[in-house]
This record gives sequence, C-alpha cells and structure tokens, in this order.
Amino acid sequence: MRRLLVVAAMAAGSSSVFWSVAPARAANQLELYGVVDVGLATTRVSGLGTRQQVLGGGQTDNLWGLRGTEELDGGWRASFGLESGFDAANGTRNDDARLFDYGTWVGLGHAGVGELSLGRQQSIGLQYGGQLEIASWRDMGMGALFKASDNYRVNNLVNYLSPEFSGWQWGVGYAFDVESGDTGRFDRSPAFSTGLKYEDGPLLAAFTWDKLNLHDTSATGGRSPQALQAGFTYDFEALKMALAWSRQRNGFVGLNGGGQIGLGPEPFAHGGAINAWLLGLEVPVHGNGAWLVQGSMARPDWHWANGQQASKAYVVTLGYRQDLSARTSLYAYGGYMKGYDPEDPFASDVGRATRFGVGMTQRF
Repeated sequence: MRRLLVVAAMAAGSSSVFWSVAPARAANQLELYGVVDVGLATTRVSGLGTRQQVLGGGQTDNLWGLRGTEELDGGWRASFGLESGFDAANGTRNDDARLFDYGTWVGLGHAGVGELSLGRQQSIGLQYGGQLEIASWRDMGMGALFKASDNYRVNNLVNYLSPEFSGWQWGVGYAFDVESGDTGRFDRSPAFSTGLKYEDGPLLAAFTWDKLNLHDTSATGGRSPQALQAGFTYDFEALKMALAWSRQRNGFVGLNGGGQIGLGPEPFAHGGAINAWLLGLEVPVHGNGAWLVQGSMARPDWHWANGQQASKAYVVTLGYRQDLSARTSLYAYGGYMKGYDPEDPFASDVGRATRFGVGMTQRF
C-alpha cells in the first residue's frame, strides 16, 4: 500500500519532458513516472500451509502514471494526473475495468488560494492519514487495520486543499457517487472527507474524518460508515516515531474490506465499531539504510451470531531497507498477522499468518 511519501520520492527522481508554450511559460512540465517493485516471499497460513512465490509490490505498489502542470497568469497553475496500478510479478493490470485505476483528475491551484481537483483520486483522509505510515509492506502496512488509510480511490470526487498557514493546512472532499461513473443517477451514494494537518520541522500531526452515505442502506441497517483518524510522526534524527489511532464504525468507508460490497463483516456494518492503534519506528543506519518496525492492533466491539466476542487483530512487522541510489532500493522483511485476513479483515474464522520476503524497488 503506498502513500503520498512514496509519490513525493518518485517525483524527485522522475523522468520529465518540458515544453514551452511561450517564453513566460517555461515552467510548464509533463512527467512520466512509476515504480516497479518485485521480490520473493514465503507465506505461512495456519491450517492452510506454506506458499513460496514471486510477489509484486512487497515494499510499495507497482504503478505508472503521467502528470502535468501549466503555469497560468496571476500565479495560477493547472494540473492533471493519470495513474495506473499493475502486478510486476505477472504484468497484469490491477483492475481490468479501468485503464487508470489509481487516479484520473484535473486541478487548478494558487499559492494564496489553495488547490481544487476533480476526478477519481484519493480522499483527504487517505492523503493525510497515509503520511503517518512508517512501513508499507504488502498486506501488512498501516492500511491493514486503518482501512480509511488503505490504498483505495474514490470516484467522482472534488477535493480542496487550503494554502499552508504557519504549518497548518486543511482539506475537504465530496464525492457525488462512489459506486458509479454516472453522476446523473438519482440513487447516488455520496461520500465526505475532511482533515486537518500540522507540519513544522520534525513534527507532523493529522486528524481526519470520513463518512459514506449509501443509497441502498440494507447492508448497514440504515447506518452510514464513518472513520476517524488521528496521529503524529516526529523525527528525532536518531529515529523517527509514528503513533496513530482510528475508530471505524458501521462498515469501511472505502468499501475495501471484504464482506458485502466491501463493508466488512455484517455485525460491523450493522452498528459495530473498531478501535485501532499503530506504533512505528524508523531507525536510520549509516550507509543509506534503515530499520523499519511497525505494529498495529485493532479491537472490534461486536459479537458473532453464536454469541462469541470478535477477536482482536494484530499486525507486526520488522524490515530493513537499503537505498542504493535515489531511485533503487533493496529490502527484506518479516511479518506476523493474527485475527486478520487481507482479503476479508476481521472475519470470524481468521487464524495466524507469517510472511518473509526480500525484493527490489526501482523508481523512474
């Protein structure tokens, strides 16, 4: 699952093509960028056995995209983005129904006014919440239990990000219909996302709130999925620490958690809640390396039909990343999962799983 931090890193090493539409417009820019990440992994699942495989996206999602900016009069700028995800292990697209599943948007911005963007894109909750992640190992990153910060996109979304004032920034987003590309329908499922971020030197803090209003509420008993997230990171130079909390209720706002239409388990969608916590540490090592330690725990509050209390879920990882250059890195990691299934989080019959992997990430 990958986040804004990775996109920023890619931008620094992207291949770029520049064009000039007028002498005063020399800053206009078009970028082709991407990530290819592939490695070897061994996964053991209790009751099922062990599997060895070539695994794409061990450290970060495989993707490619185009983005452009054009400088306009009066300090304004226009921008666009097209982004597509794929599996580097076999070359297939992540989503056969979409050419650009990771994003299609246009935007207009000004340093003193902020930026407005429209299209299929990340929610404000994901943009801000994802910056709290330390380790993004596949299926075991922050988004495993913090589903509002998982790597999903929202259709028909209008986002606004304010200018930064003394380190503060806020954002708000409204999706006219998350389920369909036809915004002319009368039975729409709109979504709302907002957040506040503070960033000053080594400190970054964020708070977000997301809400989804489904047009067909039979899956939730008339309720609306919601998610709160709060956390911070602090870079002490000798180590970077992240601490975060989330409360999700009435199903997953991103429709990205298994169960009926991605809401998660039925008792969760019908009034249940999940409290989750995350602690992460990044310890730099001399020679462009870093140890990455991250653990998250989630506590569901519902009972299953047989009266049994839903079990807590745990995801713990330890990894090492060695940067060979600004674009290339090697990595190795190990992870332990209990009470959590990447395909169906918080299902009643989930046991334990471990994964060990090594791989390489190449950005362009």
